[in-house]
Amino acid sequence: MKVLILGAGGVGGYFGGRLIEAGADITFQVRPNRARQLAETGLVIKSSQGDAHLQVKTIETAHGTGPFDLVILGCKAYDLDLAIEAVAPHVANGAIVLPLLNGMRHHDDLRARFGPDQLIAGIAQIETTLSPTGEILHKSDFARIVFGSLGDYPATTRAQAVISDFAAICASANFSSKLLDPVDQALWDKWVMIGTLAGITCLMRGATGDVMAAREGRELIEELLQEAISVATEAGYPPSPDYLVNARKLLMAPGSTFMASMLRDIEKGNAIEADHIVGDMYRRAHEAGHDANVLRMVYCHLQAYQARRARNGL
Repeated sequence: MKVLILGAGGVGGYFGGRLIEAGADITFQVRPNRARQLAETGLVIKSSQGDAHLQVKTIETAHGTGPFDLVILGCKAYDLDLAIEAVAPHVANGAIVLPLLNGMRHHDDLRARFGPDQLIAGIAQIETTLSPTGEILHKSDFARIVFGSLGDYPATTRAQAVISDFAAICASANFSSKLLDPVDQALWDKWVMIGTLAGITCLMRGATGDVMAAREGRELIEELLQEAISVATEAGYPPSPDYLVNARKLLMAPGSTFMASMLRDIEKGNAIEADHIVGDMYRRAHEAGHDANVLRMVYCHLQAYQARRARNGL
């Protein structure tokens, strides 16, 4: 199968690079600066799971290229509108879209633009960042993709074939993967986790271990986690007890350096996914009448950061 990945950053670049290592036919659609960088230096991955230095195929526009079987969106949520227009020609040529974004709101946007028949869903579980020179720095030992159809829109025969083919190429790559049909519970579980992680580390401007070192740190993490759980439960997807045991281990490990990529973006002065990850969760909690005081405080904090960037012309 032919796969197009929009973006060659920490998510798209890492998983795309590992798929290339496994012999998959991967093309990256990137902006001109990233295209020049990849042409000059190749795609570089630095990881405890093995470094890689790969020559890759890139395009800067969808027109006159393809066709592709699968288009993977590895962008940030604040670039979703641009991403939708960038890949629209591929979808018009029959490509199935697999977004690897956090949260849930993007599924509505993609469905409204392309219809449900060419949309599947998934999550990426990985901690990466880009170095100033464009190297992908894998910050932990885990890297996993979970994907499948959505429960309210079962995959078409065409989409099921693409899902099956993608599962086959992922199985031979240097990362973990899992096909779930439907995939909804995994999406909500990830949102509960990333909403809590991003919320607490951005609010406190430190890793989870730093928060745990504070007198009220554990209690505040738990309070935020419970607010996120209430949102997932209201939607019909409460996390399982086993999942929450593992989530608490990650979120509450003393001395941990675990932090959300959103905090790294704040530290660099970059744009953030505040509205998509935290804002949408707070909106759902508020509309359901749930206690969401920590989510409200986190979202206000992130909006203030965004307002300051806007005031500075960023």
